[in-house]
Amino acid sequence: MKTSKGKLTPLLVALLVFLLDVPIGSAYISDAQDAPLEEVIGEIPPSIPPLVCSEHECNKDWSLEHTPVDSTPPTMEFGWWEDFWSDSDSNGFDDRLQMILAGERESVSLTSIIGSDGRPTVAIIVHYAWHPGPTDIESLSSTIESHGWKSDGSWFMVMDHLDAIVLDHVPVISLIDIWKLEGVVLVEEQSVIVPYLDKATKGSKVRTSGVYDETLRGLGYHGSGKVIAILDTGVDNEHFSLDDFSDNNKDNTNDPDDIEDPKWVGGCDSTGVGQSGCNDEDPDDGDGHGTHVAGIALGTGDSSRVNQGYSPGSYLVDVKVMEDYGGGNSQSILAGLQWVINNRDTDWGNNASSRGIQVVSMSFGRASSAVGDSNEDGTSAEANLVNQASDNGLVCVAAIGNDGANNVNSVGAADTSITVGWLDDKNTIDRNDDSISSNSNYGPRTDDGDGDSWDEMKPWVVAPGSNINSAQHAESSGIIPGSEVNRASDDYTQASGSSMSTPAVAGMVAIMLEIGEMRKMPFMDEDEPGIERYEAIRSFLASGSEFRSEWSTDGTFQENSWNTRYGFGIIDGGKVASEMFDTGTGGGGGGGGNETSGPGPNQEGKWVEIESPAEFSWLVEGQEYNLRGHINEHGEDNGSIEEVVVKVEMEFRESSDTPKQRVTITDWSNPIGIVNWTSPFQVPDLPEDYTDVSITGMAAARNDIGRWSNTTEFFFPVGRVNITLEGPSGQDGLEGSVEVHGEFQSIGNATIQWRLDNEDWQDGPDYHDGEWTEEDLNGLCHSTSQFKGDGSSDPCYQGHAFCVHMFRQGENSNSGLRCEDGDDGWTRWSFNWDTTQFKDDEYRISVRVVSAVGVISDEIRRVVTVDNIDPMPDLLFVSKSISVQEFGIPMQESYVNTFLEVRATIRNTGDQAATDVGIILEEWGERRDEYIIPNIDSGQFVEVVLYWNPTESGDALLTISIDPLNSIQELDNSNNELSGTFSVTPRPPGVDLAIRAGAISAVTVSSPIPRPDESVVVQARVDNLGSQDAVGVSGTLEMMTFRGWEMVANSSVPLVLGGSHSTISFPIVPNSTGPLEVRISVLMESGSDNDWSDNVREKTLLVDSTTLTGPRDVGMNPGETPVAVVSLNSEEGEDLLIGEKDGTLIMYKLTQSKSLIECNNVIEERWSGDISIVSTEDEFAHIVWTRRYMGPNSFLMQTLSYSTVDSSCRISPAQDLLPGIPLSDGKYWGVDMDVKDSEILVSGYHRDVFSGGTLEDVTDIFLLHADSPLSSDDWTLMPGIIHDIDADPAQRDSLSVELGEEQAHLLYQTIRNDSTGKDRLGVWYSHGEIDQETWTYRRAVGDEAALPELTVIEHEDMDVLVSIWREGAPQDSELVAYVTDSNFKTIGDLETRISARGLAGIGTVESERGIQVIFDRVGPNGPQVEYGLIDIEQGWIGLSDSLVRGQFNSMDRSEDSLETMIVVTTSNGWQIRTLIDDGASERGGSIADQLRSSLGLDQESFEILLIGVALAVLILGMVTLVGLSAQGFRWIGRKRSIDAGSNVIMEDDVVDLVEESDLAVGVDLVEIVDADEAESEEGGRSSRMARRARRNAEDSHDEIAEGFLVEPSEAGDVAVMPVPEMTHSGFQISCPNCQSRVITEPGVNTAKCPICDTKIDL
Repeated sequence: MKTSKGKLTPLLVALLVFLLDVPIGSAYISDAQDAPLEEVIGEIPPSIPPLVCSEHECNKDWSLEHTPVDSTPPTMEFGWWEDFWSDSDSNGFDDRLQMILAGERESVSLTSIIGSDGRPTVAIIVHYAWHPGPTDIESLSSTIESHGWKSDGSWFMVMDHLDAIVLDHVPVISLIDIWKLEGVVLVEEQSVIVPYLDKATKGSKVRTSGVYDETLRGLGYHGSGKVIAILDTGVDNEHFSLDDFSDNNKDNTNDPDDIEDPKWVGGCDSTGVGQSGCNDEDPDDGDGHGTHVAGIALGTGDSSRVNQGYSPGSYLVDVKVMEDYGGGNSQSILAGLQWVINNRDTDWGNNASSRGIQVVSMSFGRASSAVGDSNEDGTSAEANLVNQASDNGLVCVAAIGNDGANNVNSVGAADTSITVGWLDDKNTIDRNDDSISSNSNYGPRTDDGDGDSWDEMKPWVVAPGSNINSAQHAESSGIIPGSEVNRASDDYTQASGSSMSTPAVAGMVAIMLEIGEMRKMPFMDEDEPGIERYEAIRSFLASGSEFRSEWSTDGTFQENSWNTRYGFGIIDGGKVASEMFDTGTGGGGGGGGNETSGPGPNQEGKWVEIESPAEFSWLVEGQEYNLRGHINEHGEDNGSIEEVVVKVEMEFRESSDTPKQRVTITDWSNPIGIVNWTSPFQVPDLPEDYTDVSITGMAAARNDIGRWSNTTEFFFPVGRVNITLEGPSGQDGLEGSVEVHGEFQSIGNATIQWRLDNEDWQDGPDYHDGEWTEEDLNGLCHSTSQFKGDGSSDPCYQGHAFCVHMFRQGENSNSGLRCEDGDDGWTRWSFNWDTTQFKDDEYRISVRVVSAVGVISDEIRRVVTVDNIDPMPDLLFVSKSISVQEFGIPMQESYVNTFLEVRATIRNTGDQAATDVGIILEEWGERRDEYIIPNIDSGQFVEVVLYWNPTESGDALLTISIDPLNSIQELDNSNNELSGTFSVTPRPPGVDLAIRAGAISAVTVSSPIPRPDESVVVQARVDNLGSQDAVGVSGTLEMMTFRGWEMVANSSVPLVLGGSHSTISFPIVPNSTGPLEVRISVLMESGSDNDWSDNVREKTLLVDSTTLTGPRDVGMNPGETPVAVVSLNSEEGEDLLIGEKDGTLIMYKLTQSKSLIECNNVIEERWSGDISIVSTEDEFAHIVWTRRYMGPNSFLMQTLSYSTVDSSCRISPAQDLLPGIPLSDGKYWGVDMDVKDSEILVSGYHRDVFSGGTLEDVTDIFLLHADSPLSSDDWTLMPGIIHDIDADPAQRDSLSVELGEEQAHLLYQTIRNDSTGKDRLGVWYSHGEIDQETWTYRRAVGDEAALPELTVIEHEDMDVLVSIWREGAPQDSELVAYVTDSNFKTIGDLETRISARGLAGIGTVESERGIQVIFDRVGPNGPQVEYGLIDIEQGWIGLSDSLVRGQFNSMDRSEDSLETMIVVTTSNGWQIRTLIDDGASERGGSIADQLRSSLGLDQESFEILLIGVALAVLILGMVTLVGLSAQGFRWIGRKRSIDAGSNVIMEDDVVDLVEESDLAVGVDLVEIVDADEAESEEGGRSSRMARRARRNAEDSHDEIAEGFLVEPSEAGDVAVMPVPEMTHSGFQISCPNCQSRVITEPGVNTAKCPICDTKIDL
């Protein structure tokens, strides 16, 4: 290790001050008088605490004598660590880590978890003096594992190109032990990496414009064949600017393999959960930064070719090194860079021109540090790896950063990075107004002490970076389970920063490399030593950039001036081209081209040798060659050779019957070099009919006395290497053995090679011309005649002509050997392909031909479909790893009992749709969540979102399974599972009770909405965020009254488990409608709570006279998504549901029972994403929408259209309201509409890239107005009521427009940077007259706002505005509501804001009771939809009640039926719910209407219920009538028998005289007679009496008095128990004469005994 020179510096300074009597600090006063104070003083670094071991400063033996036998030599220079930028005490321990050990700061790692020591873990890089081997790896592993480190889910990556191991989740307690390991020379903290957030290409003189004509691309160079690696947040390469070169692809669901000429050739993702390294895959961009950067570097600008990048001919390699939230640890950067280096020569399997990687673009850097100086010296791990990449031939371009400070760090501080500053080009092509952005960082970099001052020159150049319009990524589809993955298309967005400047230079570098290759410049020759590529490019950029005289010169490089802010100047494609085409300039010189007059007279001697190509060797049309040679010994003997000249000519016939012609390819010119010289040339492609083509290369030399040598000439025959693919055509599916066939042209022999997709090439059939030999390969002359002109034998006679080697048919004519006329050498080829060896799928089959001379033809591709098996789906995971997120934020770990989303992307690659696809989530094999996706079309991508609430700490093995029951027959079931581990951290010790936002709700028996004068249960979810169980939890419910908070109820929960939750409930009975403010607090009866602040939660509940109906599933066709529900107040009760699929707007009738009937017609087949619908009381709705159409010259245009629709799906003719605009020139979006009687108002955003015929990109807000319009001519357009706003077309939220009494009102979005200086999206309010061209009143009302909703109510002769929007980022957003006047002054106290985390949708409708508000949020249990009401009359805002779990889609209301329909998405799919108001009677409704409302039923369901009840009553009545009629007939029959018979009265008759329902005692228990008398007089009566007794005893045994029991005697006779005198026993009476018992009806005073006719007085 070095000795610290810095320790002597203070002593030397003090000595000089003392001796010279110089006051300290006076040396720089004169130079800094005008400088800001912070620039003079600088940042004072904090003092670094000592590294302490057991109360003493740590010491380490730095002798490195015992290198492990299994280690390898270092890849880096020994001792580099001695100058590490963040090691001020030179002890090999990062100062930042030293402060963590001392407790002065905590870990900043974005993957940090709680370690075994209770502190957040750190992410580090352990550097060794040698390249670590197995012994070092084992030693490090055992050390950290002894401190609780676990490998699952953690990084542990041995670097290939650094002598280091990268790891995270490292406990702080283990750092000293790691530092003490043998061979460890530095322990470095990983940096937190963040991204540095049309006209630019023209202003940089890269793309041709009307202003500058000398441009790089104007010379025909586009970066073709060069590969740029974009290290960023991923790239959505399906964007039409990034998918293909030809821009013929119009399907953004195609994979690169499905495209004929894809730009994307490879990629990897180093950000996956629990992985180390970079996984080969095509990563998506969840942030947007990477897609925007890629578009700047190499975008084609889609078919419009407007928003082109700098190098549209370049290929894309996508390396995801930052998370979707736009950041990460440096471990991902290191893994991505290492992957790039390892793939610098990879054959991507695309074609020969896209091999390896040449340029690396890096728009990121280290987040600002509070430790010491942020300005680095290029010794960080990521900077060292950039140097290694440069040593491997890669040109690395990095951003300088946007702090506006002297801060050069991370990859931008590397010695060999081309660091780029941010230039503000004022959005014009004219360069004269360009200036450096005040936010751009500046140099120089901190000196690393190596004596090379060029390393410190950062930035190297500056490039445009303000408001750059580039490709927009596909935003996340949210947290809707089963939603289709969004795909980027042709949208563009603006962004600013050095992040945008960097890819501009990267694209320009790709073009420079193309020029270098085409001109055979030495720095592009990888086979011979020479100037490194990055040095040559750096040199050309330094000399080829625009440095202005008014800038100060702060340094020089190769006589080029350098400035601390501008570097060597503004990139200039024209100047770079001039430098590169100028022979003899720095950087290795040009490729030849200084024309001369050629050799002079008096030539003698052969001084020049031509080495290659070998004489008579074959050349190929379209190929590039170097004519190379040297001065031989004869030339060396003829003095000093001062000049060599070269000429290349081509000879050919236009047809076989025309004379030969000769043209010059390269006229006499000086090659590169003299003693050893090189002159590049290219054989042109000639028409098919041209024949007998040859090249002649000539060279001569001149010495110092002006003498010329003889001209050396070499002859080269020229052939063609081509291939065609005739079959299969790709039109039909393939099955069985398929013939693949076509024709080829080749030289000598031909090998047909083929492959599928990007697999390795396979050799197919070989073909030979029959004459080719090894001598032909090395160059063999061919004579057409066996004899020379003098009759001697010609040694060049081979028995065939040159042309035979082109597979042409030879013949012997009178003029000698030749080939047949008309034979172009096309030869048929074919082979059979067994498609049964491949699963049914789409494949890209490619073929090429390899000639005997080694030249390979261009690759011919065709997409074919293998279809051997009957159509069936094939579901597989597109994503390579599971993503665990919380409210859309990717997580590396989480606490126990945290509601998480587990995400992955699946695709159906089969040829049939899959229906009812089951998806399950398992944790260690136990099911945690599941749902069903109704349909996945063939080729469709779907994002899977499952919900997981981990209950145990540790590493959880998560598995997502598709179709776990194998109920779907697929082509391949083996790819239906995706697994990954996720770290779950235990809750902190102790108890921490918490009531989180969204945890309080109230329900009644029938509805989740509290109703007045009905029992309501207020309940709250109580979470225990700690690990210890909470025993005896009590809670109180308070309500806000005019006296303040008053307690109304107590409740308790016996136990809340640690890391779990429970529900506490309070019953109340609200007595009126309106907002009910409640406060719930919980505490343990004994014990402490870690955090008392979250034990109390206030909530406003809404008590309302409305009821929520049950769910009705939305039965749309597969792949269709609801867009809007429309209530039409039709007499039939039918409404509409509008949906969308693949850009087509479809309609469904919505019946009273909320079932769907598909309409036969559609609204629009080319919908472009915006729609507004307003229903009326006249049974129809107004619709306005944006649509696309194909305009003149095949331009894709957009316009705005209007129509009306009724409940029968009849649509009026569409009216186009705005002039069509090419999508390449702008767009309409964010449309809204309001209707008042017959008056219609429409407003939206209009972006025009070429506003007023200029190149100004302007966005205005337009206003359209009409009264009962019948055609487009009836509309009045105000094109710019608000002009030139800074809106973001990527923001899809609509503005909100409303008609007032005398003026119109508007809420809209635009960028604001007031108060904070930070750009963010805000909501603004404006109003004006309808016929007013420009609205002057504007007011910023919302900050970081989205989803604006405006409703205007005419109240007390004034316009009252009800405004609602979302503020804040989705993860901590709030719902904001204001009730204001037209000057946006709050009326009373009518304003509120409530927490609404994850808010994604807001809807409002007007009702008689107020404004109904529906919105969604993410609560403790997941997404939930909530309901609120704003009553202006009563002066209150009631937000809100939780309705259902899910997300809000759309809503509409019918004032006739008092119903509000809501469309929501839940885990069970799309559903319709209805809010039904009470109070139908107040509107003339019947009792039935009130009953229907109270039951919460829609009209049709209520009618079905009524029909059912009526049928039941009818059936019951008929049964009763039949029963009574039968009883009456029996009674009449018995009456007749009594009148006609004897005096004997049958006991049965007695019973039937009384109502059967009232008889409770059987007569066999009353009538007792002698046995003999009974037998003689009654006959079979006793048996009947016994049967009746048994029946009645079973029915009424409980009513019989104990004294009346009859028991059998011992002799078996029936005995009578003693009977008392006649008494009342209930309604039982006994006859005093015959002792018979009967039961009478209530209220009877006297009765006659039915047995003996005795009158009984009651």
